[in-house]
Amino acid sequence: MPALLQPEIDACLTPASTDLVSVERALAIGLAEARPIAETELVDLSAVAGRILAQSVKADEPLPRFDCSAMDGYAVDTDSLAPEFPARLKVAGSIAARRTVGNPVLQDGCAFRILTGAPIPAGANAVIAQEDVRGEDDSIVLSSAPRAGENIRRRGEDVRSGDSLIETGTEMGPLQVGVAAACGHPGVRVFRKLRVAMFTTGSELRQPGENIQPGEIYDANRFILLSLLAKPWIEIVDLGCIADRPSRLRTTFQAAATRADVIISAGGISVGDEDHVVESFERCGGRLWIRKVAIKPGKPLVLGRMADATYVGLPGNPGALFTTFKVIVDQILGVCAGIRAAGDSRCAAIANFDWKGRPGRTTYLPAILAGEAQGLPLVELLPDVNSGKLHQLSRARGFAVVSAGTAAVKRGDRICWLQV
Repeated sequence: MPALLQPEIDACLTPASTDLVSVERALAIGLAEARPIAETELVDLSAVAGRILAQSVKADEPLPRFDCSAMDGYAVDTDSLAPEFPARLKVAGSIAARRTVGNPVLQDGCAFRILTGAPIPAGANAVIAQEDVRGEDDSIVLSSAPRAGENIRRRGEDVRSGDSLIETGTEMGPLQVGVAAACGHPGVRVFRKLRVAMFTTGSELRQPGENIQPGEIYDANRFILLSLLAKPWIEIVDLGCIADRPSRLRTTFQAAATRADVIISAGGISVGDEDHVVESFERCGGRLWIRKVAIKPGKPLVLGRMADATYVGLPGNPGALFTTFKVIVDQILGVCAGIRAAGDSRCAAIANFDWKGRPGRTTYLPAILAGEAQGLPLVELLPDVNSGKLHQLSRARGFAVVSAGTAAVKRGDRICWLQV
């Protein structure tokens, strides 16, 4: 954390702070206060995809383990080739990728048929691709001389013995798992899964499939949250939907704090008559760092801690919930889980729209990509979309990000694009 930010962070950590906090400061505070989990476990490679590496993986031996052929062809010795071409070589045998007996030696005037990955025989210093020769009975005819070293993968050219292959904090994707397997590691040590307790709030909410009465709505937020949290490195503790009753909320917070590393609630954090979440959190001993963030949509957004659990209170509007989760919460969860380079996928882009708004909050406009301009993605706003129109919002592929100090965007302006 940059030292210049620390006084601002300390100022925001006072429990009574009700200031509107910028997105950047909110994220800085959340990341600074996040507590990475320390417990680890050894997981077999067959089950490690998506987990967070807790101990760097090193090479016990080089890769490749021996000089081998990079393609199907013929192993030859360029030094013993006659100076005139075309040249004829006798095929003395064949070498497959799995050779278990002996080490054939290439004689002058001969070649070995060799397959991809097979060890290079003694005396050979190049492999000529099979399409570059002409076969005649038990011989091949070369039209030109290959380079020494051509189509040979040298021992250790990819990885040397003792090299660090995968750093601590890396999310184990398919290629990382493959590297560990190629070096003979049957399993790797990863951080245990991050336990995230989540619940939605609202006496008017019903679950899909339940009978619904006038004034009631289905609980979309619960399933948005479940989907957002569906990551291999997260263990979800689903506490369901809680009615707008302080006693129920306090019981839920107390249960969540004993079971989870992170608590996430949705709804009930604004100033309405039935918004009891923040009061219930504080009455249970929770301490808030942030109560409001200068983000649109999603100004009601709270961050804090209860016992050892980080707490995030998200707005009840589905669009605002999704936006604030992708912008702020995703990165906080990543740090808590041990991810080394938690961040989002932002890039420069070109606006294919005109927009006017009120400065003061960073605005995230649902958008799609409409091609390319000036070598950058061309961003187009979805028509008639706001944070309450969930179906329209579902068509977005990201956000056009407008800084808090900007009152207007013109077509052709350079903007920030956040892929989701």
